[in-house]
Amino acid sequence: LRLLLAWSVCLQLLLPVEAFVVGPIHIPASPRIWSRGALQCLKGLELSSQGIKASFKLPRPWIPLPRYKHGLLQTERAMSQTSSSQPLIKVDDAPRLPSYSKFGIIKVKGLDFSIPVGTLFLASVFGWVLMLYPPLIVAFAYSKLFDPKRRRLVDWVIHVWAKMAMLSMTYKPTVRGVENLPPASEAVMYIPNHCSYLDIFTLSGFLPRPFKYVSKIEVLRIPLIGWAMRLAAHIAIERTDKRSQLQTFKDTVLALQQGNSVVTFAEGTRSKDGRIAAFKKGPIKMAIKAGVRIVPVSIADLHRWMPDTALVPLAVPRGVTVTVHPPIDPTAAGGEDAVAAAVFAAVNSALPPHQRADPALLGSATE
Repeated sequence: LRLLLAWSVCLQLLLPVEAFVVGPIHIPASPRIWSRGALQCLKGLELSSQGIKASFKLPRPWIPLPRYKHGLLQTERAMSQTSSSQPLIKVDDAPRLPSYSKFGIIKVKGLDFSIPVGTLFLASVFGWVLMLYPPLIVAFAYSKLFDPKRRRLVDWVIHVWAKMAMLSMTYKPTVRGVENLPPASEAVMYIPNHCSYLDIFTLSGFLPRPFKYVSKIEVLRIPLIGWAMRLAAHIAIERTDKRSQLQTFKDTVLALQQGNSVVTFAEGTRSKDGRIAAFKKGPIKMAIKAGVRIVPVSIADLHRWMPDTALVPLAVPRGVTVTVHPPIDPTAAGGEDAVAAAVFAAVNSALPPHQRADPALLGSATE
């Protein structure tokens, strides 16, 4: 027992992570949990074909495992009232934020603002904007003269800005499926799920391709950041104005035909709980009209770090994964509905269970 407790404490000191993985179960590497709960764990680990099963048989009165509020494990008494009633370890559907995310939270216009993490985020974002604005102006002038339709040099400066801003706050996602990316010279429509404002920083900084966004007009009005997006010829949309939506459709098709790749969030807005919502058909129609392929992209485990109730990230993102799926040719997929269903299924397939679509939605992926 002493060796077990000493080993668990060493894990906490040596591993720069919050949890280590045992089979399909994530167990917090925390001395507080292990020191008070190790005695209860000894009798409860059983190997099975599904992995490792954790259960406990304790004499009465038993001491329950402490509730680990920000981790992955919680305890509860079994619902059964038989003699084999026992407290069980339960794995939450969605991982929780680390405990430090609760410190320094204030409300700004009704949204959560983390003073330590938010300050780091804003300093990184606007600090790099200020440093890169002179090169951005030079890139814009060059592009207006020699590359007015694509403005690739401006796209490159924005890519550097987004990447350096995220790396400065020690955030770096894992990007999978890079081999599925079309050549940089090919214009395609990227369709990812949309769960956080950090989606834009994540894609701009770590997806190694130039592209434009179809973004709501409010984003393009943000000082410095929105101005840079305008210099790069990103496409604005005012969601409540049908005339603006029609103009956005035309501008997007034209941008694709001129050789620009475009990112559109087919859900139309950010998910409130991180779960993927039904796709709108507009982006599919744009791709078909322009005659370009569609590349589905899955962004996993980013929502909890900056949900729609937060003005800035509540903690430094960890464990975020971006998955690039093979391109889909809309002209060979059999109509808008079939294309939309194929894109939706691809994006949904690489999401963790707590972000996947409600089963009732799978039969109708679009609205």
